[in-house]
Amino acid sequence: MKMLKARKVIIIGDRDGIPGPAIEACVKSADAEVVFSTTKCFSCSLAGAMDNELQQIVKDLTAKHGAQNLVVIIGGAEAETSEVTAETIVAGDPTFVGPLAGIALGLAVYHVVEPEIKDSFVKSVYDEKCSIMEMVLDIDEIIIEVKSLRDKFCKFSLK
Repeated sequence: MKMLKARKVIIIGDRDGIPGPAIEACVKSADAEVVFSTTKCFSCSLAGAMDNELQQIVKDLTAKHGAQNLVVIIGGAEAETSEVTAETIVAGDPTFVGPLAGIALGLAVYHVVEPEIKDSFVKSVYDEKCSIMEMVLDIDEIIIEVKSLRDKFCKFSLK
């Protein structure tokens, strides 16, 4: 399944989880266009929140490309930080201090380990770049948290 083919993708990797360059290699193997890629240290930030600079970048890219044309793929190390990142992207900044405070972008957001996203990648690329982290990440909990926010707030589907 090629859900990402010809899509524009924002990548938010995590230093303690799956970093941006690893996700980027996977996304490119799915014939998608990376419009922004970064690796953050969410355990270094207040409550795992997205910093103001990153919020502004996501907001600007959404204005430039249109929310319906973007997919955000995250690589958070923990369910909690993945949840906060996903919530910020779809429903607005839960801390109410950043540029996305009160702004629900409704973007499609996925964690790189979610099956429907993994199926878009060339398997050998995913195996080389990301699969090792599956041994230390709480995959089930991450998927539950990100999917629940996507199901509740996402305005745009990949399907």
